Amino acid sequence: MFSNIYECIKKILIRNYKFIIFIICFTIIVNYPVPYYIFTSGGITDLSSRFEIESATVQKGSYNLSYVTEINGTVLTYLMSFIIPNWDLVEVSNYQINSAESLEDLAIRDRLSLEIANQSAVKVAYEKASKKFKINKENLFIVYTDEYLDSTVKIDVGDQILSVDNVEVNKFDDLSDYLDKKEVGSKVTLTLKRENQTFTTDVLVHDINGKKSTGIGMYIIYDYEVDPKIKFNFTNNESGSSAGFMTSLAIYDTLIEEDLTNGLKIAGTGTIDSNGNVGEIGGVEYKLKGAVNEKSDIFFVPMGNNYDECLKIKKEKKYDIVIVGISKIDDAIEYLENLKN
Repeated sequence: MFSNIYECIKKILIRNYKFIIFIICFTIIVNYPVPYYIFTSGGITDLSSRFEIESATVQKGSYNLSYVTEINGTVLTYLMSFIIPNWDLVEVSNYQINSAESLEDLAIRDRLSLEIANQSAVKVAYEKASKKFKINKENLFIVYTDEYLDSTVKIDVGDQILSVDNVEVNKFDDLSDYLDKKEVGSKVTLTLKRENQTFTTDVLVHDINGKKSTGIGMYIIYDYEVDPKIKFNFTNNESGSSAGFMTSLAIYDTLIEEDLTNGLKIAGTGTIDSNGNVGEIGGVEYKLKGAVNEKSDIFFVPMGNNYDECLKIKKEKKYDIVIVGISKIDDAIEYLENLKN
């Protein structure tokens, strides 16, 4: 029985081997990666599903982050971008700090950017709501390496710095102050952590514009305490800093007794720093379209080019949405309080 099946399969393969080879080659070619991203309209995500706070108040409306749909470039998606409307090609090099960076490096940096955005959102929201926010430690993560970096072991984006010459690093100033005392051209030994494994590497100290540097760029991720406790539930494919402002606004409203949503579906975008300042972002046209498609009532957007572009698009497309420009989180809070009054 099995010999008959084998002979049957063998005959089919021999008879159709050219077609089979063609299918295999075609599949490999169309899925071959190219150095492009494809950006297109996204949608909105209700932020109530992205964090949990003990004893949080409930809103009648909702706060939603606006996002862009990002597709990694392949031969197939590259060709499709010339056919499908609103599929825009963006070169990967626009996001690379140096040419050696891989797509994985960019993804790790974006994920770290989300963590920084979340910690800034928490700090601003908790302090504004007069809740406890205490920083215990600053964790330093590598976000890029300069071309002049000279290390005995390759340093990757996402590595965490634990110590320098066996001196524990608990905050950025620990490393900066230590390097300032070293001679240019001397070596220091960094202890790093990568995927729960620690290793050491020697790096040279350089003088860059009068500042001692080893050729690595860092993000500071806080180890902090808050009361009430908060837990984030962002998915693995969500990254970047552009949700920082909306996340902070949503957290703030759950910490106070008053409901600022007024029962409205509120969408928006913009970065946020630890002082509550809102910064501009890219891809605002896609985010506005996603908010409109989801029938949002209000779209908060950073003042400046982002705001001007949204007003222009709204007029051209005749979008039915209220666009509110803001420079800091206080602007959004004041706007919503005035709506309630």
